[in-house]
Amino acid sequence: MASAARQSERMGYIPAIDGLRAVAVVAVILFHLWPNLLPGGFTGVDIFFVISGFVVTGSVLGREFSSLGELAKWFYARRLMRIMPALVAMLLAATIATQLFVPQAWLSNSIADVGRFAFFGLSNFVLATDTESYFGPQAAYNPFTHTWSLGVEEQFYLLFPLILYWHQRLHSGAKAVRTVVVLTGLSLLICAALAFTAPRYGFYLIFSRFWELGAGMLLCLTREQWLSWAGRQRWLAPVSALLIAGGLAVSEGPLFPFPIALLPVLGTAGLIAAICAGRASLVLGSKPTVAVGLLSYSLYLWHWPVFVLFRWTVGLHTLNLQLVALGIAVLLATLSYLLVERPLRSSKWIAARPRGSVVAGVFAGVLIAAVGGHLLFAAHDRITLSITRDRAAWYADPDRALNPARTHCEITATAGTVGGGAANVWTPSGCTIARAGFALFVPADSHGVAYTPALRQLAADLGVPVRLYFKPGCPYLKLIESHASRPHCTPFYDAVLADIRARSRPGDVVFLPGLRLTRIANQFEGDRDAVWARADLVTDAALEEARQLLAELADEGRKLVIEAPKPLFPSPTFRCADWFNHANPICRGLSIARKDMLDRRRLVIRAMSALAAAQPAMMLWDPLPALCPGERCEALPRGRPLFFDGDHLSGLGNDLLYPELRQAILEIRAR
Repeated sequence: MASAARQSERMGYIPAIDGLRAVAVVAVILFHLWPNLLPGGFTGVDIFFVISGFVVTGSVLGREFSSLGELAKWFYARRLMRIMPALVAMLLAATIATQLFVPQAWLSNSIADVGRFAFFGLSNFVLATDTESYFGPQAAYNPFTHTWSLGVEEQFYLLFPLILYWHQRLHSGAKAVRTVVVLTGLSLLICAALAFTAPRYGFYLIFSRFWELGAGMLLCLTREQWLSWAGRQRWLAPVSALLIAGGLAVSEGPLFPFPIALLPVLGTAGLIAAICAGRASLVLGSKPTVAVGLLSYSLYLWHWPVFVLFRWTVGLHTLNLQLVALGIAVLLATLSYLLVERPLRSSKWIAARPRGSVVAGVFAGVLIAAVGGHLLFAAHDRITLSITRDRAAWYADPDRALNPARTHCEITATAGTVGGGAANVWTPSGCTIARAGFALFVPADSHGVAYTPALRQLAADLGVPVRLYFKPGCPYLKLIESHASRPHCTPFYDAVLADIRARSRPGDVVFLPGLRLTRIANQFEGDRDAVWARADLVTDAALEEARQLLAELADEGRKLVIEAPKPLFPSPTFRCADWFNHANPICRGLSIARKDMLDRRRLVIRAMSALAAAQPAMMLWDPLPALCPGERCEALPRGRPLFFDGDHLSGLGNDLLYPELRQAILEIRAR
């Protein structure tokens, strides 16, 4: 049993701390719903971190444990029952909804991995390594992005019992306090370094975020030293509130989390001190504020997936939709609190179980739920309500079935790297016809990858080895901009040219697909190319660079086929093809007037025609007539997709263009 001295250390429930949680969760929700209203609302997470460090430490202080194992079992039983049931319920519900309503695409390709790892408190590592920043489009369309902060807290809990046991056992905790000071200081230094060298790591990882939780720990561990001082400082609460307000007013940028996160962290620490000293409890301790604080964990869990699913379906662009989404989030959070959180936390049956059994039971439940989540992700195409479940029609998959009537060879696929990009190779063997006697090289970006079914079919049909080079964000011979404008792509460009020179023979063909116009619509709202579309001009410098590159590619007897611009569309087809998403604001139409498209590409076609006239070994191949036979170009004619999004071919688009592409390649080969 704890001694009287230990009992005096123990903190009771402080309602105003829940009031501070209310401030944090409201800030986060307002930022996610109306970012212009509260541009720094994401710092509510930093407020949560400090509160967690303080409250969790306070829950252990004043208790004695005979061993580290006893402390760990007691601590983990409490924390796991506090966090995991509601988290698992949200993860399973969000996974089901995502599989039903979210099509697979580049925009959603991180969802499954983040969701799977969220069950184990590791989603922050996936987000740090697999996606762009917290404020980028993939994160904004991932219903599990918000679990990164829970991952940070769960990883913090791995170290926490060791520190608190040390505090209990060694020199009345003096060494443990010094240890927390050192760890907090090191974490702050790591945060400062990563903020400028690897911002995603600085944002997502425990190593650069521990200092915020450590600040709360230190505040609690040294409570007896500052409590009386804080009670005499009238300025402490208002100044701390101003620091928090400063953090909430600063929009995201390169100075977050360091040094901007210092504002909410120091402000929260100051407010907690003022609360404990009785100087900030009037507003934060009011019943409505505390009620929101008690609901804060469930609100945090549920608001984000609701907002993201609205983004994917009907949109989140009007006040009515925003209020409906907010109402659904509050309803789900309330149900989670009343049906999951509170009953399990107050269960007398669970309280009577051995702590080790509770921990084991929670781990077993999480594991079963994680397996269920994995199976749901794997079953996407079988359970989705989206018509994109017809993968053969929508997706340019590398394993898409070949056309038996045009398949005369077996195909072996291999992959490698070239200049920091990828190289996919399809090699024919066992052909039942004479091979065409040449190889095909395809330097490109994602628009070349979109031709994957047609390229594989060429290898199987003609018996030609095909080598596709690509690197995201590195378009090859774009014309409306020069290669020199993308210096980070220079190693890729140089390596591809060197590889083609080394591997090719006279008579081999180089196919040059690509987006040579400014896209009208990306897969997400707010793409800068689409919002601030520039004129599609080909400068003299870009034209001269293209002449030189084409001359190098055509050297030593190589033949060239360059793709003229395909139709572009004002909406991403896959996001506007279903009954539940066609009214989304991104859906501005799945067709464009043929004459407008011809006019849009007029200057680029003129430049390409001049290049073709000057290079006898090159053919200008135009897929637009096949894709746009009428007065309007249609992305989804009669419900059959020719384009996956606003400018990438679908599987059916490959089928349509294959005969013409085959003919163009054989024609240039015969010259």
